[in-house]
Amino acid sequence: MEICASTEAEWESGNVDTGGSSTVTESHSPSAIASDELSLAIGDEDIGHLDEAEKDSESSSDSDVANILSLTNSSANKEGQYHPFLSMISAMAYIIIHSPRPMGLSNLTFVCHTLRCMFPALPSVSTMVSYRLPGYRAPEKFYSPSGVPFYVNSIAETIKLCLANPDIAKKMERYPVLPKKGFREIFHGLQWRNDTRFQAPMATSPVGSVFLKDIVQSSIAGAICVSIIKQFYRKEGHNGVFASVQVLQVHPSELNTYILSDIVEIPVSTIVTILPQMDSRTRHVYKKGHDGSLTIVSDNELAEMSSPHPLKTRSIMCGSLPVFMVPLIIFSDDTSGNRSKVWNKFDSWCFLLAGLRQKDNAQFCNIHFICTSNQVPVMEMAHPLVDQLLELERGIVVFDAQLNTNALILAPVICFLCDNPRAAEICSHLGSGTLRFCRICRVDHTNSLTGICEERKRSSTIQEVQLIRSAHTQAERKRLRTLYGTSEKENHLLQLPVDLHQSTPIESLHTLGLGPYKYLLREKMEQLSEKQRKEVVARIAALPSSGLTGGISSDISRHYKSFVGRDFKFLAQIAMFIFSPYLSEAEIEVWLALSMVFKMVYCDEFEPQKIELYRDVCHRFARAIDCYSVTWRKKLKIHLILHLPDSMLRFGPASSFNTERCESYNSVIRSRNVYSNRQAPSKDIATAFAIQESIRFTFSGSCYNTSERCGEDLVNLYHTKEVQAFLGGEVQERGSGIHKHGTLRKLEQKLHWLQYRLHWKGKRCH
Repeated sequence: MEICASTEAEWESGNVDTGGSSTVTESHSPSAIASDELSLAIGDEDIGHLDEAEKDSESSSDSDVANILSLTNSSANKEGQYHPFLSMISAMAYIIIHSPRPMGLSNLTFVCHTLRCMFPALPSVSTMVSYRLPGYRAPEKFYSPSGVPFYVNSIAETIKLCLANPDIAKKMERYPVLPKKGFREIFHGLQWRNDTRFQAPMATSPVGSVFLKDIVQSSIAGAICVSIIKQFYRKEGHNGVFASVQVLQVHPSELNTYILSDIVEIPVSTIVTILPQMDSRTRHVYKKGHDGSLTIVSDNELAEMSSPHPLKTRSIMCGSLPVFMVPLIIFSDDTSGNRSKVWNKFDSWCFLLAGLRQKDNAQFCNIHFICTSNQVPVMEMAHPLVDQLLELERGIVVFDAQLNTNALILAPVICFLCDNPRAAEICSHLGSGTLRFCRICRVDHTNSLTGICEERKRSSTIQEVQLIRSAHTQAERKRLRTLYGTSEKENHLLQLPVDLHQSTPIESLHTLGLGPYKYLLREKMEQLSEKQRKEVVARIAALPSSGLTGGISSDISRHYKSFVGRDFKFLAQIAMFIFSPYLSEAEIEVWLALSMVFKMVYCDEFEPQKIELYRDVCHRFARAIDCYSVTWRKKLKIHLILHLPDSMLRFGPASSFNTERCESYNSVIRSRNVYSNRQAPSKDIATAFAIQESIRFTFSGSCYNTSERCGEDLVNLYHTKEVQAFLGGEVQERGSGIHKHGTLRKLEQKLHWLQYRLHWKGKRCH
């Protein structure tokens, strides 16, 4: 794709290249430009109060605009250095107009007028609104079953832009990683490492590309051995890629017969020869057991071993391209399109690249928008998403900026992030109101706190849906829904080759903070007298908080019913100390057990060797709740805590699959709706995010397998701190108080002290 500069006349007339988009875009006539301008930036509105959970993400951008404008004082029109723009001023004005933090038309017009007074050659606002950079792909229009239109951005095109972006491609993991000690990222978890859908099929050796199932000669313990490749991975603290291989030995007495023995680890760099696959001359293959016994391999297994990996064949057909896995994290949520208290529900879909680290995925620029609508239900919007995801499962060809060549990539979905009601919809589950209220296992209200029952499977859910639909009467359908806890509504996500029940991990914000902590706080505050509530406020004010940052956002005695996630996270660290005089022994045990669960969830590292200890912590909390109140057995979120350790074993620490940053991203979607004419919000919002993707693609110096890129000065401008902060590429350090070093250690010491106190209190009673 060629990045073309435009003359000043072309800027003024609007006759500019749109980047070669394959989708037909709007006409750039004066009337169309005026329409686009109104749809993308509409004037100041009377804005109400924000939701407390997202105030921080919707702060005014006046200071950022001032920083951006301050950079223009040193600008000089260096021809070609800001290609495809004529000057720094044109590039900066384009960033301001299409920033993730839009402003009203009156403010936007005034800023551009100010710039034009200093630099008369600056293009008009309408011209810059209608101009499209290389990499832009207009959203595609779809219709719901009821005929309502909505617009969807291409996931494949966004992934192509990401991998062609050197800032992203060089940070992304292509292989599962074996950590030195504990899991800290999602690519440390067992899901990526053990599930065959995510296993990297290829690695580069000194003798060329090697694939899974290849027979190779390599150096093992100083000797040249023949082996079959089973898996590729990286090891933390080591350079290069490693392979798990099974040693292949020649049978000492039988002709054309081999023995599969030990599985060992080798660096891919030690491979010296790639041997041909087994052929029809191979008579038998034996597996060697731990006791030395030999078991013959079946004919089907032998045929599977003799055939090359299917992606090896595809790679050769595509010109011997490298092949990688790029797993995706899909996020779905609903938010209000208004800043006032009037609820205007927008359902949205976004995705993240699982190969990026947590700190990178926490940046707004790495959360990629797919679609939204306030008229089409979320599961109806999933139909075109599934078609795109199935295409990505089969693989697409992209330009990889790290390898500086084309590559074949497969992008399967590794997990879905959402709150519990949305997760139930994704899994075709009826939710918390049914008898079998868990979307992961088949537990019911009678034994929800005793443990985990039989796990749900994708195949069984599909059978249950078909069985419910085939029932002849409404009464029979109702009976089957109650029996299975399954909904027969149309769910296109069941077409994906992913177990939805196991791929919707237990999210800590909605399950823990907005679950047991909210229940316990409300119950305790309602039991306290007015005098005791004032004492609680005084105890919070007097409590030393040297190891903590932040605090409760409002008066706990009056506004405890309006607390949001960050309030409960802060309260979880101090609750045992402010409520201890008012707690019974049973309540102390509940709060103490819940604090231990909190410590397990909000840790930076998950140690898989301690999985049984983590399960005991969750079961201790369940037993304490069961002894405290029988009515809590019907609370879904109490039971879901029992599934937390398994989710962390699959996907790494809870912080790697929490929704807090994605929830904050809702504010960006909301602001896009606020600053539009609201006539076609699905189209306007999708178009705005597609433009932002093209800005990041072009300004970062990316290219589509061509030597032509934007000007070097434009790349340097894009990477300045002010521009990165303005475009959402840099996370502002505010500190949550629970991730800082030493905070959890202090909390653990205080919990041990409380256990000691409770122990001696019980002895004195006896």
